[in-house]
Amino acid sequence: MIKTGKFFDIQSYSKMGLRRKWYIIIPFTLSVIISFGVYKYLPKVYRSTTVIIVQAQKVPESYVRPTLTESVNERLNTISQEILSRTGLERVIKEFNLYSDMLNKLHMEEIVDMMKTKIEVKVPRPNAFTISFEGTEPGTVMQVTNKLASMFIEENLKSRESRVGGTAEFMSKELQTTESNLKKREDMVRRFKEKNMGQLPGQLEANLRILERLQQQFTTTSDNLRAVEDRIILLQNQIEQLMDRQPERGSSSRRSLTQGENIHLERGPEESLVAQLNALKRDLANAESKYTGSHPDVVDLRRKIGALEPRVKKQEEERERRLRELRKRQEEESNLKASSPLLDSATERLFTQYKAQFKETQLEAKRLKEEMGNLKEQIALYQRRIEETPKREQEMVQINRDYDILRIYYQSLVDKKYQSQMAENLERKQQGEQFKILDPARLPEKPFKPDRNNVLVMGAMFGLAIGLGLAWFRESMDRSFYEVSDLETYLELPVLATILNLNEEEKKAA
Repeated sequence: MIKTGKFFDIQSYSKMGLRRKWYIIIPFTLSVIISFGVYKYLPKVYRSTTVIIVQAQKVPESYVRPTLTESVNERLNTISQEILSRTGLERVIKEFNLYSDMLNKLHMEEIVDMMKTKIEVKVPRPNAFTISFEGTEPGTVMQVTNKLASMFIEENLKSRESRVGGTAEFMSKELQTTESNLKKREDMVRRFKEKNMGQLPGQLEANLRILERLQQQFTTTSDNLRAVEDRIILLQNQIEQLMDRQPERGSSSRRSLTQGENIHLERGPEESLVAQLNALKRDLANAESKYTGSHPDVVDLRRKIGALEPRVKKQEEERERRLRELRKRQEEESNLKASSPLLDSATERLFTQYKAQFKETQLEAKRLKEEMGNLKEQIALYQRRIEETPKREQEMVQINRDYDILRIYYQSLVDKKYQSQMAENLERKQQGEQFKILDPARLPEKPFKPDRNNVLVMGAMFGLAIGLGLAWFRESMDRSFYEVSDLETYLELPVLATILNLNEEEKKAA
């Protein structure tokens, strides 16, 4: 027995191993042999793997933006749920007649669950993934692996086409709805413009120019009317002078001439007031187009116009009164002429000429008055349009704001629809992102499980442990002393001398 005071003596253990070597060699050898037999007896499981790479779309993304932006992991999770479902795996099991020995013992759901554990999908790189399948038949394992790879590729194409097609269909329906709403809004804008034609903000400048032109035209027509009226008075005076050749009508002619001169003399201040009134109205129209009704300039102009209009109206009434008196005298003179003796031939021709000119001038005055009436109506119309423009502008802003928002949204939908259609065509022509088999599944040459080296190593280690245990146990039971130190330890006495145990060869050598 080894008894030493040392904690570890490698030399003592080496000698012990040499003495008990058969206790170690025999268990070790038997364990290795048994492990090899176990390896041969265990069923062999083969594994086949295929590598699939994710190819980017062939058309640059700057030309056609992809509608699907999922990562490879997210897409594989979705596709795996479809392929590894009961329906998908049942097709594979029936196609390759897998687990035929278990179909009568287990339910299909249990077989499907068992097959799921034999399939492994990994993503070693961002743009690639692997599909592996385990089974007992090498050829079948290879075929099933390739089948699963093709199913992943087909499902990816169908999934992308379906999702891209769904996106395009949704965009088309949304675009139709928005287009219908946009047409309704356009009809609303059109009806608003038709209803308020002439009062729209874009027509304000044109209305101001037309109003200014009408006011100038009104002033010119008014001046022309006064000139025609003065001419009427002049012709009346000339007719009276001809009639004054008769003594009994001299006083009447002088009175008419005096009245005509008075009318002509009062014409100057009347024209000044009318010109001032027209100028104030033009200034008011310009101010109302720029400011609100409560602005000081607008209020001041309205006050001045309100103070000036009664004076102009009074002068117009006075002028009309005088013209009526003039026409009345003309009728009286015509009656007198009819009852008076005939004039000489020269005077009669001149009298007839003056009468014809007088009638023409009266018709011209009538035409000018009608024209002034029309101009007044048009001026009032354009003034109302200018006054209503701020209100219509506010309404137009609200309508245009809603219309512009809807139009921008419609245009964005049109762009997205075209993008989705291009993406759909890209997928249908298989020009988009695709799965491609980079390394197809091969026929496995050696089993994946069990690992022969691992089995043999584990058996060897087990046999070695048993052998060392037996050697240690046998050495513990041996009472012989093989070392001087063991004897000194046991007797607790020092050894004075030792005699070597020479074997036959050592004896002969000596």
